[in-house]
Amino acid sequence: MDSVLNPEAPEFYPHLKSVTQVQDGYMSVTKSIKSVNTMPIKTSYRVFKTFNDFNVVTYQISENAIVQSNNIVVNDLPTVKFKTKDNDNNTEKVIDANDYMLDRIHINIDGVCGDNTGSNFVANPSAKWNNAPVITKIQVGSTMFIGAKNIPRPQLFFKDPVDNSENLWVPKISDKPNNIKPLTLNIIYNDEGEAVGIEHPYRMELDLYVPPFKFIDPDEEEPKLSPSLENTKLTYIDTESQVDALVEHLRQVDEIAVDVEHHSYRTYQGITCLIQISTDEGDFIIDALAVREHIHKLNLSFTDPKKLKVFHGAEMDVQWLQRDFGVYIVGMFDTHRAARALHLATLSLKYLLMKYCAVDTDKRYQLADWRIRPLPEELIEYARMDTHYLLYIWRRMKAELLEKAQGKPYLLLSVFEQSRQICGTTYQKTVITDESHIPLYVRSKKSFDSRQMAALRLLYKWRDSQARELDESTSYLLPNHMLLALAEALPREVQGLNACCNPMPPFVKQNLITIHRMLLSCRELPLEPTLYQMPSTINSLMNASQHLRHAHNVLDLSHMPAFRDEDVNLDAAEQVLEQQYDVQPDIPAFQNTGETYLYTNVISDLNVNAELFIPPYDRYRAYRSIARADEIKKFKEQEAKIAALGEGNELIKSEVLEKLQEVEAKKEKELDELAGTSDEQPSASEVTTDEPAPSTSGVEPKDEQKTVQRKRKMSTEKINKQQATAETKETTDGNKAKDTSKDDDSKNFVKPFSYKNANYKKFHNESHKAHKQQKIKFTKKRK
Repeated sequence: MDSVLNPEAPEFYPHLKSVTQVQDGYMSVTKSIKSVNTMPIKTSYRVFKTFNDFNVVTYQISENAIVQSNNIVVNDLPTVKFKTKDNDNNTEKVIDANDYMLDRIHINIDGVCGDNTGSNFVANPSAKWNNAPVITKIQVGSTMFIGAKNIPRPQLFFKDPVDNSENLWVPKISDKPNNIKPLTLNIIYNDEGEAVGIEHPYRMELDLYVPPFKFIDPDEEEPKLSPSLENTKLTYIDTESQVDALVEHLRQVDEIAVDVEHHSYRTYQGITCLIQISTDEGDFIIDALAVREHIHKLNLSFTDPKKLKVFHGAEMDVQWLQRDFGVYIVGMFDTHRAARALHLATLSLKYLLMKYCAVDTDKRYQLADWRIRPLPEELIEYARMDTHYLLYIWRRMKAELLEKAQGKPYLLLSVFEQSRQICGTTYQKTVITDESHIPLYVRSKKSFDSRQMAALRLLYKWRDSQARELDESTSYLLPNHMLLALAEALPREVQGLNACCNPMPPFVKQNLITIHRMLLSCRELPLEPTLYQMPSTINSLMNASQHLRHAHNVLDLSHMPAFRDEDVNLDAAEQVLEQQYDVQPDIPAFQNTGETYLYTNVISDLNVNAELFIPPYDRYRAYRSIARADEIKKFKEQEAKIAALGEGNELIKSEVLEKLQEVEAKKEKELDELAGTSDEQPSASEVTTDEPAPSTSGVEPKDEQKTVQRKRKMSTEKINKQQATAETKETTDGNKAKDTSKDDDSKNFVKPFSYKNANYKKFHNESHKAHKQQKIKFTKKRK
């Protein structure tokens, strides 16, 4: 890299050239990656972990990798620290570091575009006076960055407008060749009844797809290596007539190699810029920007199940073809999936080209801007290499899959099945919700308060809305690391934004006041420090899970090295266990520590702080003692309430008085029941009804009705009132008192009541509907 372009940039350190060029740093990294890919994985890795030597070597390699990685990123990202035995954290840190570096590289490229003082500047001297793109090439080690200026935005010339809204994405397909089921666009709904997508137009065809026998049976002849690029015809397609000629040519072949070049930095959803196609007859490069509205004609061959389409890593290529052109794939073979099935050391296309074709391809232009027109020769050559040898590679891998399965096609069919599932994926738009910023916040490993979290959410949604409107990527407008820095710092002054965004993107410069006002509004929010912090119970759970996994995992010890009797030095092996894994040879979970553990560390947040294993019966005994303690506590509380009466506590006094009244009423009730069953006169709590009893002569009076004497239970207060009333009546009216005595004497001559013919409706008249009829007792007295 030529340091004359920007000698003050942080990339130009004294040791950079020695690492990337003199010591061949790129080859060292590639060699390390190859070595790592040869290591065992999954079940094989667990088997190897049972050997002490393997554990010692892998542990030392991991330590060296962590130390070297920290030394690499410390210059640009001092806060990023990789940790031992924390793969999840290290992976997220690597992603963040890559995003930060690539964002800075893109911004620097945009800044130096147009500066023709560097030796790597390749452009027409009169480019400033015309519309030709100004191209700048910057090489860092073995990677070439190509930037360009004055590139017209291709999306401005599309006949179909770009829809960046959050509306449901509708496929662009208008006709369906090679169909089993006619074209229908069915909406897919979720459990809440919301539309979430459109069903794949070729779902029926993919479900019924079976690879033809000619793609499964062994080849009769050894596959021949494709000729070199110089000896292969190249066709560049940028007109409709050339697209029609290509479609006619594809109808005559059975195997097609396909690849796609995509650009996503200066557009919101992304743009497919090139489509490379190779057959046994030659290479074809389609300018997807020039013939965008005619590429749908490729469906005639791409959806034909009798033709094989060979891709490498087609997960995104399939979705880009759907989104931009309405092109679908039926009948595909993914060499990336085949490499995984063969357990190759590396899954990249560069490795496959070297392994099967002995071709060392140049991958320096992976970050090139594919919107440049006309395309430089090196970019055309780079694009051709992606598909030129792909058909030969597919035939070699097919033979190896059959050979590995001893002539049976089950491995080959598994790759076809995985490829079919990739073809069944559909493109979906990005939907922004109130929680869309949470994954970015979690990856950052930061701890924000309520103000900072509100700023992050506000900036995230505002950036996305601006990107949709301007049709720019969010990384171009405001990179993620700058977004997090602004939300964390919440600068009070406009000058503080310069410190958080350095170098400052053009979009941020244009919206400094808007961003500053948003940050100030978030500073005025009420501070709630604990709103977004992890609960203590979850923290304790995570800590306990880490502790148990390393120390108390008494059933699964596969993660620990196994030391055998034939080991030379068992004492050294024990030291390795203690130092590297921080555990003791003895299992502490079942150590006998007495009965004290029954009452300590038993009750905690989710019971995750228990230091020792507690058997179920002992745990039951502990909880039983706690329940007994609760009962004693309740009893003491009752005693305390009674004792509080003497201290003038009116609340407790009234509560106790109510209890005493209930007890007295209960005793009175029992006395009434005893009096009703005795042979003596009815007690004062039993009151007769107003209906007269039958006379002793058996003759009923004319003005009175014959009824049965009834008795009701009444409270003591009511009984006293009735007795006082009766005494008053006796003193004022003597005749009435005599009649009353006659009624009392007539109780001895009560006739038996016939319950069979009794009429109970009179007890349910309108006056008694408002309340429940009280229970009535009948008593019969004998002389």
